[in-house]
Amino acid sequence: MAEQNWERRTLQSFGSHFRLDVTNPQVTPGGSEVYSFFSVTDEGDKCAVGQDQAGKYKIHNDQTVEIVGGSNSAENGVDVIISGRGGDVVITADKNGNVSIRGKNITIQADEDIDMQAGRNVSIASGSGRILLKGNTLEKSGLKGNLLDPAQEWAYKVFEGTGLPGGAFSSLVSPFGGIADIAASIAASPSSFGGLVGDAIGGALSRATGGVVGPDLVGSVISGNVGGLTDFAVNSAKSVASNATGGLSDTAFSFIEE
Repeated sequence: MAEQNWERRTLQSFGSHFRLDVTNPQVTPGGSEVYSFFSVTDEGDKCAVGQDQAGKYKIHNDQTVEIVGGSNSAENGVDVIISGRGGDVVITADKNGNVSIRGKNITIQADEDIDMQAGRNVSIASGSGRILLKGNTLEKSGLKGNLLDPAQEWAYKVFEGTGLPGGAFSSLVSPFGGIADIAASIAASPSSFGGLVGDAIGGALSRATGGVVGPDLVGSVISGNVGGLTDFAVNSAKSVASNATGGLSDTAFSFIEE
């Protein structure tokens, strides 16, 4: 431990509630101090303002910190300026977690990137105006929602490669709420599902045979035997969904079948 030089210290006390401490040789929890102003209220709330040997200027206060400027400034002037000359500017709300920025107009400008991340929701609402997205490349991705093309939704992708008509599931489940919803829809309306599958297969056979086999004929035959087809569809859906969800979907299908 370095030798403490007490001769350099200057301590002035202005009553029991305020003091000035300059070059305190003792290392405080905040580090070695150049100077510090200390104050305390009658209720015991403390405030410390000062600079440490690393050059950091610190304001520590037990209650609210208020910065107000511009009471007598010219209209449309700049009242408060916060600048980071060589590093970052960080604003953190630890306990309540709310950070609010309010003004007549708000501009966020970056020379390079603007990243917005949320652990739950991101909501953007416009009152009487518009929302404009403009860029060289605009992309979207997700599992469900009205911004996605039907073929990009999970309800379609889970049946990809099974031979089942993915386009039929939008009429069975709307809005899509999971694999259990598909199973429930098939069980509740097997004839509807059979007709949809029949139409899809009938249309494919009609195109393949140049119209010799009509889609109405194939569709009616398949729809009339929908029991087996429905069982095939449910079993196929079970298999695909089980692989996709690690077996969790089996529970949903078993619950519905019971």
